[in-house]
Amino acid sequence: MTNSRTKPDNNASAKDNNRTHVLNEWRRLTLSVNGQPHHFQHHSQRILFALQAGLNQFLPGALQDLFIALGHNGRPLRIRLYTLVLPLLDQHDREYFHEFLAHDSDRTLNCYRFPGSTLISDTCHHASTESDPFIAKTSGSLIEQSRYAITYGRVDVAQSSLEQAYSNTTTRPETALVEELLSLYAATHQKTRLLQFAHSLQQHQFTLSNHWKQVLESAKEW
Repeated sequence: MTNSRTKPDNNASAKDNNRTHVLNEWRRLTLSVNGQPHHFQHHSQRILFALQAGLNQFLPGALQDLFIALGHNGRPLRIRLYTLVLPLLDQHDREYFHEFLAHDSDRTLNCYRFPGSTLISDTCHHASTESDPFIAKTSGSLIEQSRYAITYGRVDVAQSSLEQAYSNTTTRPETALVEELLSLYAATHQKTRLLQFAHSLQQHQFTLSNHWKQVLESAKEW
């Protein structure tokens, strides 16, 4: 008789792999929106992906990014996507977006960043104490912490922590750290930082792979 306690749980493993894939794709789309906020197709893809993948907790943040990027423009697109996600929003979220749509701006709203939002509005009403639901992850590796921050839209937090770790490196930097920073710079279209980082790596005698050499060549055309 087979002992079920020692039998591999293939279903659990498949679920974990799928969850990892979903979060990797979500982070990729988040970085794209952060780096190219006026590429509205990225916004739409991100919202639709969150719907399809069941990332309901990040839908308000993805929608907020679209509203911030469009400002008073693109009202039909804002209404269409808001209507699409409306059944999954709670009352607080609905009131926020209803007010935004009523004025085609967030100038009457207190500054608030929904989980998953990566853009910062410069037109919201700055209260004396602004609400920010994000709490940084303190456990796990540096890369795990940075990816957690990106998942919640905090690309700036992730970038800062990775750059600090790199600047503190006195020997040849770890490949995983290098790859993570290169990927972040490339995904967010930070041309200057990407090229400067590549130059710094050369000074540390770090050899880039052919893939990253091709990325650097492509970046010159951004």
